[in-house]
Amino acid sequence: MKKILVGAAFKMNKTVEESIEYAKELDIFIKEHAERLKGIDVFVLPTFLSLYTFSKLLSGSKLKFGAQNCFWADEGAYTGEVSPMHLRKIGCTYVELGHPERLNILKEDEAMINKKIIGCLRNDLKPILCIGEEKEHPGKDEVNDFLKKQIRGYFKDVKAEEVNNIILAYEPVWAIGADKSASVEYIHDSLVFIRDFLDLEYGKNTGKNQLIIYGGSVNPKSAFEILKLDNNNGIFIGRAALNYDYFIKMVNMAIGA
Repeated sequence: MKKILVGAAFKMNKTVEESIEYAKELDIFIKEHAERLKGIDVFVLPTFLSLYTFSKLLSGSKLKFGAQNCFWADEGAYTGEVSPMHLRKIGCTYVELGHPERLNILKEDEAMINKKIIGCLRNDLKPILCIGEEKEHPGKDEVNDFLKKQIRGYFKDVKAEEVNNIILAYEPVWAIGADKSASVEYIHDSLVFIRDFLDLEYGKNTGKNQLIIYGGSVNPKSAFEILKLDNNNGIFIGRAALNYDYFIKMVNMAIGA
């Protein structure tokens, strides 16, 4: 059975109280539909302020949670940063890294993200690494060249046996916050390239075993077809998932895909 992930990142939205209410409702839904959700992992990435409460609220729950960022060192004089070791100790499973908003607004670069990936892997956290080209291209050569360069830079010093512990979130930058997601054909072709490239770089079956999810204006019209792609492992939703009913609709689509 193909592994499916359905995730929501709250960005800088929802108070702690609002996040708790959301998580409580989602936890109840998952418990009530446990049989239907076999093979599907549902996760939420709230703001840092909510994470410790989530660790208590969701102890033993099948609902996974994580952070939207972390630092690369476990401890030290890094004012205002958050340790991957501390995130793991409170029960986080995932850490989102490399989102275009952090690249563009906070000027994170390839080297910083690479060090954060290494820090997460060192602490048995699963990075959800955002990759994707900035512009849509009618021919895929430019897209493939961009993805190849991005993956090589981000995966520097990552051991071959660790690659499959990284979840790739393919998010074409031009589709984030847009009116529609990339076409199903476009997504399929990009995922084929990513999997083939990982095989070449890290050994046979690396690409086959890689968890890759799609993000970028996922909506009810596109989600079901995206989820049905045989080379896709799920969907990653941003601002639209702030609406609980909307997110549940996406989870139900994953069940039916």
